[in-house]
Amino acid sequence: MHSPHSGSARRLVARAACTTLLFGLMLLTSACGGDAHTQQQAHQQQAQLDQQLAQARKIGVPAPLLEPILQKEQQIESTHAPLPFDDRAVNGYYQDLASQYTQLQGQVQAAITGSTASAQLQARQKLQKLSLLLAQQDTQKYVQVFQFYRAQLKAAHYPKEYVALSSNMETTIKTIGLQHTLSARLQTLQHTLEQLQNTELDLSLLQVQYQNDQQLFKQALTLQDFQRLNGLIEAQYQQAAVGSLLAFPAVSQLRLKELTEQIAQLKSQGLDASSYEQRLRADQALIAAHPSFSHFLTFVSQIDEDIMSARIDVLSQQARTLLKQFHQEVESWGNAHLYHDSYDGQAYPLDAGYMQPGIGSDLDTMFSDATTLPRLQAVIAAENDALFNLHLLEADYADPTPYDQVHKTDLQMIDHYNLQKRKIVLVSLAEQAMRVYQDRQLVRAFHVTTGRVELPAVPGVWPVLNRLAPTVFRSSEPPGSPYWYPDTPINYAIMYHQGGYFIHDSWWRDDYGPGTQFPHADASGNQAFAGNGSHGCVNMQEDEAAWVYNNSDWNTLIVIY
Repeated sequence: MHSPHSGSARRLVARAACTTLLFGLMLLTSACGGDAHTQQQAHQQQAQLDQQLAQARKIGVPAPLLEPILQKEQQIESTHAPLPFDDRAVNGYYQDLASQYTQLQGQVQAAITGSTASAQLQARQKLQKLSLLLAQQDTQKYVQVFQFYRAQLKAAHYPKEYVALSSNMETTIKTIGLQHTLSARLQTLQHTLEQLQNTELDLSLLQVQYQNDQQLFKQALTLQDFQRLNGLIEAQYQQAAVGSLLAFPAVSQLRLKELTEQIAQLKSQGLDASSYEQRLRADQALIAAHPSFSHFLTFVSQIDEDIMSARIDVLSQQARTLLKQFHQEVESWGNAHLYHDSYDGQAYPLDAGYMQPGIGSDLDTMFSDATTLPRLQAVIAAENDALFNLHLLEADYADPTPYDQVHKTDLQMIDHYNLQKRKIVLVSLAEQAMRVYQDRQLVRAFHVTTGRVELPAVPGVWPVLNRLAPTVFRSSEPPGSPYWYPDTPINYAIMYHQGGYFIHDSWWRDDYGPGTQFPHADASGNQAFAGNGSHGCVNMQEDEAAWVYNNSDWNTLIVIY
């Protein structure tokens, strides 16, 4: 006896069998016809494409760059070969398939190349930004971090490596920025505590907290460390503000006095201080109102802003005056101490490194970019250092001491910058000489050739930014430029300043020492490249450059004056 459903089941089984047979027949017919080798090539090209896509994902190519390629591949996969009655049509289909897969492989390679170049450029820009930040601020504890990043950048190959490196460098940049902000906040907290010294408030707890903050600030390394400290200082500052309400009369008078002093400084510099006099009257009006916590906070906020603005104007004028003095001294001394070149009959200033092509333009840029109190303080410090270095150049020029003996100006430079316990490579622009010191003791001395007047070596105290042995220098100028040079193999190179400034061997020269930074007839006969100064580098004989390279390291400082 059969089940009432047995007939339906048999029909379903029969239908499935027919469907399977039909599908198998379709597969059989689709596999027939055409050249098997052509079909195999199409499948191989697709397999290579899939391998490329997998590799692109693995090395970190952004998904949006690969998505259009994946969609195109899916469109290709959705097509079917024609019926196998015409071999030429089938072969053409698979040939077109292979061609499309090959084109997509090219697009994947372009995405890999483009994303790698873009990520590499971003990483290089981050490294340059970090380098400038380290040069502008006192952040010596990040120098080794910078060197680590530079090594990572050199070793990186794939987009994900460059992206990770950029992210890490951005975190470091933010860390340095927050460190700078916290330094200012600690100064503000210290200033507030100083203002409250003559009040009846018990400041012992706040003073202990402030000392602890300073210790934490010195120990902090990561962004999280500085963020936690920032929150701590914020709470302590609020505590100090509340305590200040009790000493409102004393605090207000001290701050009014400070603003008054800033106004007096502005007037002494010949600046219009009328706007600050108006602000002073507004601050005095706040004091006259009924004292409350709200009034105190408004008063502190307003007068602190007024004092800070006035300080910035005072420092800005000081920086402007100092910069003008620097340029005037450079021009005046340079005009009075010209090198009269018998080779071309021209006269050249001996302090070109301090003029616009050298450190002069850097100081101008620093000043124009300085809009905050810390940056202005950094500009003034850099201007004072540049003036100090210039005065040492002037004194060194008048010193008859032989180039291979200790110079008084060298020791002054070492003591001024606290380099007594360091190894330094010191370059005298006036003497065209290099002297290597270890712990204030002279080790060796050499004659060198520094930059020509148009591209002078940059005076200052510089860390080692790179060490290359060997390398190839490639001109950043196009052929036809007076500063172009062919690709040049270099045996020993120590980078001392961004922009391609190196200490390196110059095997194409024979002559070194005084006057070789100006046009001259070099004994090598290579007048095109040896008959003038360098492009801002410090050139040396090959064996001497080898000695300097092998007897220095990443911690050596390059001192040029």
